Amino acid sequence: MQKVICFFLICCAAFEAASACNGYKAKLVKMENCAGEDAIMTVGEDFSIKLNKKCELVPSGCIMNKPFATAMAKFKVQKDGIVMKEGKMDICAAVDQASTEAKNILKLFGAPSACPVAEEKVCANDHSVDLTKYKAMLGMARGHLIIDTEIKHDTGKSCFHAEIELTKN
Repeated sequence: MQKVICFFLICCAAFEAASACNGYKAKLVKMENCAGEDAIMTVGEDFSIKLNKKCELVPSGCIMNKPFATAMAKFKVQKDGIVMKEGKMDICAAVDQASTEAKNILKLFGAPSACPVAEEKVCANDHSVDLTKYKAMLGMARGHLIIDTEIKHDTGKSCFHAEIELTKN
């Protein structure tokens, strides 16, 4: 009986590894709102992301936005403890120049597709982002990613701390 259970568990693990994108899996380890109760943009406690076998990043859950007209972001991206990129960005100006595809992706994750932004709740139900064209670059992203973002709005502030584990089986 133990051999049957072991065989079943190994088959399940192998299926899960084979069903991920090119053998890669993404897991949202932590997603925190760090601007307190008055935050302008907040991520719901049930928000998560997964990488499916079609190489689609599939978010679930909702992001709530209070009204704002400006969004100046300060961000830092770390991989395995090493700072990969940090900088500042005017999110509203960047969105104005973004392609339609980029705006749709941003909207999926609760970011505005244009400024000013009215109060809204953006849910990712049954939506996905196709990462097929980035499949060859997943190896460079593999590891423990930490993304910290502080955003100053004309109406207050937002802050996010995200940790994502990208692994290959």
